[in-house]
Amino acid sequence: MTQRRPAGRPRDPAADEAILRAAFELFVERGVDGTSIEQVAKRAGVARLTVYRRFSSKTEILVEVVEWARLVAAPDLAAIGELTPGQLVQHWETALGDRRARQLLIRLVGAIPDHPELARAYWEGIVAPRRALFTAMLEAERDAGNLPPDADPELIQDMVAGALLYRLLVNPHEVGPAEFGDYLRAALRQVGYRG
Repeated sequence: MTQRRPAGRPRDPAADEAILRAAFELFVERGVDGTSIEQVAKRAGVARLTVYRRFSSKTEILVEVVEWARLVAAPDLAAIGELTPGQLVQHWETALGDRRARQLLIRLVGAIPDHPELARAYWEGIVAPRRALFTAMLEAERDAGNLPPDADPELIQDMVAGALLYRLLVNPHEVGPAEFGDYLRAALRQVGYRG
């Protein structure tokens, strides 16, 4: 996701963290179109060039911010592959229980029509690798008899993700982590999950 930097001074991890935190805050507050690289640099307390050395575009920063925000609250990609469906629901409770993380996701979805490159980068960098892991998990659950024998793991993911996005985008009430967990478990039961 982050471009390779040329040889030279080593990168400062504190600057990396400051840039991602500033970008996260600005995207949540102002959305994609309301955030500029200059604003990110100013809030992070770094030079604009420092941001450009790490990221070639605002889209690249946003995709990295989504991954950074997820890692702050949840396990890394390798750990997700080891989760049971019950543990995965707990992971989603944690991730979606954070109001700012929900707001970032809502802003991201809202920006996609005007920024198709964002949708592509988000899909390739974040969604696709996780879908492969979730597909393997759901296939194992189907083989164990916890899903109907004709269950389609790809379609189940689309249905559950669609239900979550609907809940995030149109529900006017604040939803807490436990409520998201209950909703996810109910959605999985509706597709026949018996685990």
